[in-house]
Amino acid sequence: MWPNYYVIEARRLASERQAEARRTHQAVLARQNEEPGSPNVLRRTGARVALAVGHQSLRIARVLDECVADGTAATSGAGQLG
Repeated sequence: MWPNYYVIEARRLASERQAEARRTHQAVLARQNEEPGSPNVLRRTGARVALAVGHQSLRIARVLDECVADGTAATSGAGQLG
């Protein structure tokens, strides 16, 4: 009975330490992401800008494609997108 108790208690303590280490690691990552000069913030901002530019380019292409399909644009010989 006693050896089992010690094994169970050791496992419980180990899992508590792992959970505490995980929480500490997540807190460190959260602090790093909040820092304004962090490289991750710059990367995320750059990615958001690139995504926004990509979406705008796609919208412009669709509008131009619709204009060509409707015949309201000058004939350029280009086919429809997609």
